[in-house]
Amino acid sequence: MLSIIVPVYNEQNTIQLILRKLNSLPVPKEIIVVDDGSRDSTLKKINDIREEIPVIKVISLRENRGKGQAVREGIKIAGGEVVAIQDADLEYQPQDLVTLYNLLKRTGADAVYGVRFVQHSYSPFWHRMGNKVLSFVTSLLYFKNILDMETCYKVIRKGILTSLKLESNRFEIEAEVTAKLLRRGCRIIQHPIRYRFRSYREGKKISWQDGVKAIITLLKYRFKNLV
Repeated sequence: MLSIIVPVYNEQNTIQLILRKLNSLPVPKEIIVVDDGSRDSTLKKINDIREEIPVIKVISLRENRGKGQAVREGIKIAGGEVVAIQDADLEYQPQDLVTLYNLLKRTGADAVYGVRFVQHSYSPFWHRMGNKVLSFVTSLLYFKNILDMETCYKVIRKGILTSLKLESNRFEIEAEVTAKLLRRGCRIIQHPIRYRFRSYREGKKISWQDGVKAIITLLKYRFKNLV
């Protein structure tokens, strides 16, 4: 079974649509929605759709703690043997999760990364370059060719993900997951996915400061004793 964790903060305009898309995926699944202290009507919209989509589990955090904390809370109750993360916006196409999930099962890999900026994708030049820099730094530090370190679509075996003992609270969770997988020598397969960048006016939250934090995180776990 695939456990899909959906960390969400102030996404009242998209949350029901993304949950319906996830519910339509033709794989055994559970959907774990972690409301990260939303201040708009996001939580109400999640609760309104629960009868329609019975595979939803909901965790509600009283205050905003960040994507990393929300993901970590979702992992605690995930019942599937494979875990995936789905942002609550519409930048990614949930149908691609099926491809990544089936690829992981077919190949026996430890994780499958969805790679953006390859095909059927739109993103501003500065955004693509920022991601290329972060992926280059990852590849340089860990001696592995990682094409898209910051991708949300990381499909990972639950046992491995749990054993990583994740610590990050915010967007640097992406760097921590990748760093720890690579430090352990886990087998990561990379596969193209579709992607459509959304603007800050539309609700995008990550910024260049988070890129700096990601690099610091990559450096931290490159040299930290993980025993």
